[in-house]
Amino acid sequence: MNYCKALLVGSLVCLFCAVSMRAANWPGFRGLDLAGVAADGEKPPIHFGASSNLLWKVELPPGHASPVIWADSVFVTASHEKTLMTRCLDRLTGKPRWEQSVTVEKLEKTHRANSIATPTPTTDGKAVFVYFGCFGLLAYDLEGRELWRKPLPMPQTLMNQGTGTSPILANGKLILFVQTGTNAHLLAVSPKDGRELWKAPMPEFNYSYATPVCWKEAGQAYVGMSCIYRFSVFNLADGKEAWWVDGTGVEPCGTPVASGNRLVIAAAGIQGEPANMSLPPPFDEFARTYDTNHDGLIAFEEIPDDLLFTDRKTSDGQGNASLKQAFAMFAGARFKKGDTLDRKKWGELRDRLSQFTTNEMQNAVVLGVRTGGSGDATKSHVVWKETKGVPEVPSPLVWRGRVYLVRSGGVLACRDLETGKLIQECKTESRGGYFASPVLADQRIYIASDRGVVTVVRAEDTLEVLARNELHQPIFASPAVVGNTLFVRSVTNLWAFAEGPK
Repeated sequence: MNYCKALLVGSLVCLFCAVSMRAANWPGFRGLDLAGVAADGEKPPIHFGASSNLLWKVELPPGHASPVIWADSVFVTASHEKTLMTRCLDRLTGKPRWEQSVTVEKLEKTHRANSIATPTPTTDGKAVFVYFGCFGLLAYDLEGRELWRKPLPMPQTLMNQGTGTSPILANGKLILFVQTGTNAHLLAVSPKDGRELWKAPMPEFNYSYATPVCWKEAGQAYVGMSCIYRFSVFNLADGKEAWWVDGTGVEPCGTPVASGNRLVIAAAGIQGEPANMSLPPPFDEFARTYDTNHDGLIAFEEIPDDLLFTDRKTSDGQGNASLKQAFAMFAGARFKKGDTLDRKKWGELRDRLSQFTTNEMQNAVVLGVRTGGSGDATKSHVVWKETKGVPEVPSPLVWRGRVYLVRSGGVLACRDLETGKLIQECKTESRGGYFASPVLADQRIYIASDRGVVTVVRAEDTLEVLARNELHQPIFASPAVVGNTLFVRSVTNLWAFAEGPK
């Protein structure tokens, strides 16, 4: 080995050792306490990419689960056809350590923006726990040996969107939201053997893509779940309902955050906020441009396919609803080729869309809730409510008395935790849809888009974009930060970025 090679190897060893010595853990979805905040002292790079500050990159099968890190191991799930995989990689090199898999007879139906392997694993440093909607729970020790399995019913989601919830660990219990219609429930099992400890029925408010969140009130531990129209709180010891607040939106995707005696709950449903929707113009105005045969009717064929009712600002139009689709939804019968709309029918459908936008989608909200409620705490403990700038999927980020919210189109908002007052809204110029939740490290916010751009923003009242890093692969999974390293899962790869030796 010549001197230059020896120097390079020595530098890399020093880098790896420094990374290992500083390592904390990222034990589940959004890290410690589901907060999305890295440990103090962690300093991932600001600038990175395929040829910059890349520690390693490995190819992965499909999946949207975030990476989970414990010591020098990275755990991630994936799927291929009917095989559901759990992989363990070396944190410093990305080299595979072990893989386990199960095969199912039937797959869960999912939206194309979702995945069979969306739920993020969780670990307590003794075992790693994974959940697949079309199978159930699995537990492996850190060497990859299966400890137990607990098959669960296939989830029932609205319009076959697929599972979004992840398991969490709290007070020696493994907690999971099981979405099965009127039989939906929060489930607590023993991490040692999968034995059921309690089941909290949720027969009425039972649709959600969010993950449960835990916190303590006066020494007592609680777990909360954000579902359609209601945020329900249960005693973690026995699963008994303690209190709730109503008005939390339609099919929430974002996971609430607990900070001190405050909860921040964001819920916009699967179409986002009303600002994503555009009503068609009145009949005469539309007809002037699109009634090409001038017969006083609007034919199905005369409405452009790319004329949108809902624009989620995603990179390839995933989840957008065209005006044709919107009319079909409210026409009472399928609006199809050969059909026409006169002025009266057009007006009726336009009114229906307007009512849908104002009545159904007005439930897109961000709530600031004080903990410590009892029974119906909607009036007594909802401290503030905002209906604009609500993220569709990304969870809130709370840090030093501020709430950071990112929504599709690359818009980042900063609000006051106590009052909800908008402090600043920043257009990052990183367009596209946002499914990954933001994370914070070293006073910087990392947000990832489905266009494969990771934008780094200084976390102050005056938001400042520091970098836009192009990975050129769509990103749906939330990043993780451990040992000065930023872990980013794109659709086909897991990337690890860390600054090299100076």
